Amino acid sequence: MMSDFRKDDHGNWWFHVIGKGNKSAKISVKDEYINVWMDRYRRFLNLSPRPSPDDSAPLLQSLTGRAGLSEGHIRTLVQEVFDFALERMRADGFPDDDIKNLRSASLHWLRHTSATADAKVRDHKDLQADLRHQSLATTVDTYYNSRDEERHRSNKYLVIEDR
Repeated sequence: MMSDFRKDDHGNWWFHVIGKGNKSAKISVKDEYINVWMDRYRRFLNLSPRPSPDDSAPLLQSLTGRAGLSEGHIRTLVQEVFDFALERMRADGFPDDDIKNLRSASLHWLRHTSATADAKVRDHKDLQADLRHQSLATTVDTYYNSRDEERHRSNKYLVIEDR
């Protein structure tokens, strides 16, 4: 629901969720998302620019007027986008390796891709909280210790002196 987006006393926006084990949590929301993307989306839906605590509009609704979209419906729509992209890639002559990489895409893959990008600029404890990982080790091992490209780059230009 739109009301799951809530602003705290400091002006920070949070998305409140119920996750595994029926546990509630809140995920920090970037100001740009609220000020640009949410504003744009809500205006498209003929809603006020910002969600309010009593906003009963579904977060995602169909263009045919159906209320909220189920998790299964969202997965199907995202998969259709991936499938369409694969067909375009084939038609445009992309390399088979690129096509193969996109074939493994899923909602979980999107989450992982976003977290990988976030890890470059966010504190590991903040990312852990937003990903709702129970263990900090899961976040650190997955997103901070697996930077093989950077690790290899740090080794690439070492100068070994003759002794």
